[in-house]
Amino acid sequence: MIVADKNRAVIESAIVLARLSGAEAVVLAATLPEEAEILRSALEGEQRIIMTTERTSGPAPHDGDLLVLPEVRLRRRGRAKIALLEGLAAGILQQGERVIVISGNPAGDHFELDTIAIVELSAETGYPSIEGLEPLDALAEIAEPAIFDAVLSLCVELGRAGREGKAVGLLVTLGDHENVLDHSHPIVLNPFEGHPARLRSILSPQARRAVREFSGIDGAFIIRSDGIVEAAGRYLHPLAPADAVPPGLGARHRAAAGITGLTESIAFAVSESNGDTRVFVRGHLLMTIEGAD
Repeated sequence: MIVADKNRAVIESAIVLARLSGAEAVVLAATLPEEAEILRSALEGEQRIIMTTERTSGPAPHDGDLLVLPEVRLRRRGRAKIALLEGLAAGILQQGERVIVISGNPAGDHFELDTIAIVELSAETGYPSIEGLEPLDALAEIAEPAIFDAVLSLCVELGRAGREGKAVGLLVTLGDHENVLDHSHPIVLNPFEGHPARLRSILSPQARRAVREFSGIDGAFIIRSDGIVEAAGRYLHPLAPADAVPPGLGARHRAAAGITGLTESIAFAVSESNGDTRVFVRGHLLMTIEGAD
């Protein structure tokens, strides 16, 4: 009862903030049907209400927009960040919008809301624009939402759980695969070569298992915009300058920044040291999802 009362108080506060701030959307980063119904009843016709769920949670608990989170135990910041990325990739959220994000943490058998954030979805000053397309807009242009979701989820899962309990580092590019291949060369024999496309689709269990198994090899995984894994173990030629990434990040992240600066791709870099997943686009770091959040 205490958790339910607290959740209701947080939801009511979010409703007030949504109206006062003029937000276009409210994201509830939790699978809480009753709380979602309170939001809809209060804000229907004023703001869009967007829910999240985990893949193991079954059917959508409502009839509105729904974002699916990875099958890992995410805390408040991770849930909120992934929900925003997924919303942008799906076109549910748009650059320039103001969004209220409600999040919290699992509390035993319950989910306890404790955080409300007002987020401005705008690119940072200095981000380049290619043909008028800003970095946030690029997420929806480069790949289908389901493909973006599958790649991001797999990277976050590997960052959290590793492979066979061991931490792994990972670099994945998504989209514009021909140009990415032109700006890279193989380090090892391509384990995906010669296999049917249906078995190489990142939406298939077989391909996801293969990426997990080969995640320990050096080099990058190259994935087409339609989700087909083209290659693994590729060395990406363009390394961004050291000052193009935050201090402490190495060659993997510089390669992610470099390749996205030259191609129409998204890069996902997982740090072996702490499991953080970083998303790069247009040559810049767009967001970090902390592995130890």
